[in-house]
Amino acid sequence: MNIFELLRKNRQNIFIITVVGFIGGIFLGFGGYLRYSTVVDTVAVVNGVKIPLQRFNRQVNLAIDNYRNQGNEITDETIRSIKQQVLRDLIQEEVFWQEAKKYGITVSDQEVYYDIMRIPAFQKDGRFDRETYYRTLILRLRTTPKEFEESRRKRIAMFKLREFVISGVKLSPLEVRSYYQIHQPKNEEEKQKLYQQLLEEKQAAVLEEWYKQINNNLKVKIYIKDL
Repeated sequence: MNIFELLRKNRQNIFIITVVGFIGGIFLGFGGYLRYSTVVDTVAVVNGVKIPLQRFNRQVNLAIDNYRNQGNEITDETIRSIKQQVLRDLIQEEVFWQEAKKYGITVSDQEVYYDIMRIPAFQKDGRFDRETYYRTLILRLRTTPKEFEESRRKRIAMFKLREFVISGVKLSPLEVRSYYQIHQPKNEEEKQKLYQQLLEEKQAAVLEEWYKQINNNLKVKIYIKDL
């Protein structure tokens, strides 16, 4: 059974998977990639779901401020690059959120709160502080608790989705033997490192194929001109 059949057969059970890592790759292009004239409240539509222009502008302004505060010069090209990156991140977030829901992945409020409590920017004396949390959201991140928490929920879902996809990746004895013959490990420690390296290569290949399948069915409409 390949990984995509496994995904389809286990839609209802994958919400129990533990979050252990971010999706490593990003889309370099989008299927159904269309550009239109500016729409008042929307920066893009991903498979029929709108991404608010207000959220895009807020994240662009925050990214520009962070870049400037690091002592970098802000040019027109810098702003254009930041806008492209922010838009790409927002589209990717929405794409994987839709995929997560498709396969039955859920993220509880408790998971979201636990994730937020571990963020150092929201801590005081090493512990989560609610006042610091609200102040940081409003003054530094320029967002609301609801919007921020939904963004973290989507990020956690991306963790879970990635782990589910690669959980079905296994190495056959033949693959391992062939890899050892090529690299000639000298001891058990080197064998373990090579085994992990081969596993990660195979996981990356599965993820890449999975990204391509998503991309083939993706429809994105972009409503801003200056990118």
